[in-house]
Amino acid sequence: MTPKQISVVHLAKKRLELDNSTYRAVLMKYAGTESAKDLDQAGFERVMSHFNRLGFRSDWLKRTYGHRQGFASPRQIDLIRNLWVEWSDEGNETGLDHWLERKFGVSALRFATPAVAHKAITALKAMKTRKRPAA
Repeated sequence: MTPKQISVVHLAKKRLELDNSTYRAVLMKYAGTESAKDLDQAGFERVMSHFNRLGFRSDWLKRTYGHRQGFASPRQIDLIRNLWVEWSDEGNETGLDHWLERKFGVSALRFATPAVAHKAITALKAMKTRKRPAA
């Protein structure tokens, strides 16, 4: 189990407004454990499947566009967004899209290829470094 998977389980518990005893009962029933930290991959999938049946929907696909052949990975997408926020001091996706189009000819972050994402990450890291005040 990765820390992100554990976070998703906890997020589902919170969004579904499960009390602690109900949450632990679900973990025990579907994975044979009382703690998300003790889940294995199969148990994680069974627990998340149950949470999905209860109505939990993750915003991960919306935020990262998921894994798509020929496009930037979800990890690259998140890193670009985080670097943009750190550099621009705002979370303005429109500003990021304009910058990507001007610099790399990509009209929006969702259309970035792995190569464009790599260049954008490198450029944003350099921009962030230059922005730091001299000590």
